[in-house]
Amino acid sequence: MDLWACSTACPHPTTVIDSDLHATGSGTAGSGFSRPVGRVAYDAPMSRKSFYELAFGVGSGGARKCTHYLRGSLAEIKSDLAAELAEEINLYLLCWYGADLTLQVYQHGAQAASIDLHPFVTISVEGYPTITFAGPRQPLGYDFDADDDAENEEETLSHRMFCGELGDTVSVDVAWDRISVPPLAGAVLTADDVLDADVHHSCAYGYSDCEI
Repeated sequence: MDLWACSTACPHPTTVIDSDLHATGSGTAGSGFSRPVGRVAYDAPMSRKSFYELAFGVGSGGARKCTHYLRGSLAEIKSDLAAELAEEINLYLLCWYGADLTLQVYQHGAQAASIDLHPFVTISVEGYPTITFAGPRQPLGYDFDADDDAENEEETLSHRMFCGELGDTVSVDVAWDRISVPPLAGAVLTADDVLDADVHHSCAYGYSDCEI
């Protein structure tokens, strides 16, 4: 299924889609991040800070996304995730491409928990079965692999997600009430703090994209 043809008609600046999109194979391709999730190195003054990190992305291949949010409150993380899931290209990356979606919890500068958010996401599209996830690259309710063999790819759900054609017919719910997220302890990260992520990137409070 060649989706590159519509990329110029429905561009998404925060996600890079290559012309060899399907050279990597089926929707299981391209998992992982450009940098390991949660591998953040700190300067000494930051070593005791606690924070949440929302990580959403896929590695090199037909699609690339490496989005991170560092926050000092769960309310901000919820808002960030809602904004990400409001973009249909990101639903495509979750459903067809197998993007990773995790919440990391850091207590006093050390990773204390890593939560896969896939099982708590529900996607509803009018005219289609409800889509849930057993985990990364495990969508349930709709066979996205079958879209590759469709006679008319423009009628497939994955194509419509990719090109942003669903509009008001799609809604996404995250069951935060079922997610056991530990509260942050001690000094909490603030907007005035900057963390050195690795030798190539510097992660500030809030949104960072390793692909830009």
